[in-house]
Amino acid sequence: MTSTSEDKQHLAQSAATKMVEKNVGLLDLKPEEKEELRKMLKPELAGQKVDFEQTVWMKDIVQTIQPWVPDQNEAEAIARWVYVYGKHFNLSPELILGVISVESRFDHFAVSNVGAIGLMQVMPFWKKELGQPEDNLLEIETNIRYGCAILRHYIDRYKKLDRALGAYNGSLGRMKYPNKIYSHMKRFKATDFGI
Repeated sequence: MTSTSEDKQHLAQSAATKMVEKNVGLLDLKPEEKEELRKMLKPELAGQKVDFEQTVWMKDIVQTIQPWVPDQNEAEAIARWVYVYGKHFNLSPELILGVISVESRFDHFAVSNVGAIGLMQVMPFWKKELGQPEDNLLEIETNIRYGCAILRHYIDRYKKLDRALGAYNGSLGRMKYPNKIYSHMKRFKATDFGI
């Protein structure tokens, strides 16, 4: 990458960070919030055994997402980590799938024009802010773990899913993004749109 393209990327990320801070107050994390997020982001679930409920759910979801993810192994990895981190962060798997569908259309290599990365379009400043600079947001497990932890943080902070989704997207107080997520959740058989 030339220094000109690096400068453009840095400017885009800086502008995105400022927009999110303005709309959400993202980086005004209280010390206890920052510590809680750091704890949530520890990758301790990798060796978890797959149970029967998870196996059945994963088979169904792999078939559902195959139009976007034709590679069987990749689809299984997405389904597995959505299920695991949905349980871990007390988030509906359909909510996570809705966010992934809207944010990246299941492309784990997606990078937005403002530098958001991966399935859940996580901004790289989260790694820096939370002291995990070596994490690779293009990895399926890492990206879903970050996205779910951030979403859980916003739900805990704002107590309403609409507001949490708006904060996640940098559009706090507007309903366009939450409504889009709810619409996509229906594809994955969601029936409950509460927290």
